[in-house]
Parts: sequence; structure tokens; C-alpha cells
Amino acid sequence: MEPDELVEELRAMRHGAGSPSFGDIAIGVSRVRRERGLTPEQARVGRTTVYDAFRLGRIRLDLELVADIVRALGGSEERALDLSTPGGRVVAPEVQSEGVPVEAGISWRFVAGVLVGCVVLNLAGRVLVDALALPVYLDMVGTAVTAIVLGPWWGALVGLSTNVVGAAPSGPESIPFALVNVAGALAWGYGARRWSLTRSIPRFFVLNVLVALTCSVVAVPILVLLDGGFNGHGTDQVTEAVLALSHSLWASVTVSNVLTSISDKLIAGFVALTVIEGLPRRLRAWAPDDWMGGPQEAPPAVRARSGTPDPV
Repeated sequence: MEPDELVEELRAMRHGAGSPSFGDIAIGVSRVRRERGLTPEQARVGRTTVYDAFRLGRIRLDLELVADIVRALGGSEERALDLSTPGGRVVAPEVQSEGVPVEAGISWRFVAGVLVGCVVLNLAGRVLVDALALPVYLDMVGTAVTAIVLGPWWGALVGLSTNVVGAAPSGPESIPFALVNVAGALAWGYGARRWSLTRSIPRFFVLNVLVALTCSVVAVPILVLLDGGFNGHGTDQVTEAVLALSHSLWASVTVSNVLTSISDKLIAGFVALTVIEGLPRRLRAWAPDDWMGGPQEAPPAVRARSGTPDPV
């Protein structure tokens, strides 16, 4: 059995077990090993190690770990032995058909393409907003895509690059706001990968709102302290309206920015969702394992072998 086929089996079993978190599976694996007579230190397995066992693109899998995961998910001993040989390894070809090494699971060419493409996507959004004088930003769609697909710090790199490159046409005033883009990337990335907030549409909605609030916490002091609350953006009209009522610059900038940021991040987040869903399955696999339900996307044959019913 090829490694990816085995991973699909594990994903289907996890879904059939109610999609427990990787931390819970790690606890279950440790318990199985202790019952086998190992000491707590010997039995311990990290959440990341378990997560990696569910990741497509591997060329090697620790089949002893696979067997223990099957047992931790409630599979029978026969099923565990059927999928593994204790201490064995499954080995796939060293390279993909186009010659890209898969040991790291992803090619640097792909990473570079995503980074450059997402910076361009951010800048295109900024150009659109400037041209139409829209009261949103739309300069973080690429940041969201990168943070979710590659990870939070890759997203932070895209966010930082966007503001640095964007300083050429718009001036250095945009550079301090790189901190906002970085904060958004970290919120999207960690929200997706640590808090499973991309498992469903309602969770994803919450994630985008949290990203918006995170960005506002960073943006408001920059706007007030460096720009006096107004920076020539379409949101200035909202700030002026709130200022007329509250007579407080900090309050007006905060209210204006939060309202605008929530709208902006919801748009950016769901556009990013569309972009990610449009990626080839092999590339989309680098999104969090439980992305929009994750394991239920296993092929029907895998679901049938694992006893997992087809989704309805």
C-alpha cells in the first residue's frame, strides 16, 4: 500500500471516530502503549508526530505508530495488524513524476510560486480599492491563503512583503501597517492549525472576525499616533461620522476600524477560501488536515474499507 493510501485510511478512520483532535489521538496512542507495558516516557508521542502521520505527501511512515493510531481510534487488533507491520516502513518513490523531491512534502518551487502569487494578489486588491475608493482594504487575501496553506509565518512573510513592495507606489506611509498584515497572518495561520477554526463554515466565519479584531488592535494605535486618525482612505468618512457623535478620536478610529476590518476580513477570508478550494487536491492537502471537514473527502473506496459512510 502506498503511503498516501494509508494516510487516506487513517483519515477516514479518524472521521468515523468523530474527528478527535490530534492531541486526543496522541493521548490515546500513549495509553495504548502504556497498556502494552511501556513506561510513560517511552509511550509518550507528540501531537505534531501524530499530525504528520495524517499528512499526504510522505515517503515514509512509521507503521508501528500507524498501528497504535488505529488502536487509539477504536480499530480492532486485526485492523491494526492489517495496515502495518510493527517497526516497518512504507516507502514510496523518491521523486514525483516531474522530478520534485517529496521528502519535505512540498517543493520550493511551489512555495515560491504561492508567495509571489499571494503578494501580487494583495497588491491587486489594494489597487482595486484605491481605484474605486472603497471603504475596505482587500490587501490581505493572499496573506490568508498563504497562512492557511503554508503556515502562519509564511503568511507573515507575504504580509510584510506586501507592505514593503507596496511602499514603492504609495510611499513609505504603508510600511508601519505591515505589522497589521503580519498580525492577520498569524491569527489566520494559528487559528486554522491550532484551533481548528477552518473545520466548518461557521468556525471559519468566527476565525475571520477574530482576525479582524486582532488587526484592529494593531492598526488603531498606528492610525492615531502616526496619522492623526486619518490617512486618506475611504474609511475616513466613517471615522468622521463617529467623531461627530463621540468627540473622541480614539473611540471614533476604533469603531471605524473595527467595523471596516470585520467587513474586510470576512471578504478576504472567503475569497481565500474560494482560492484554496480551487487548488489541485495535492496542493490543497497542505491546508490543515481538518480543512472544511478534512477526512470526509477521502475517496469512496477508502470510506467503504474503513466502514465510514459516504457524506450526505
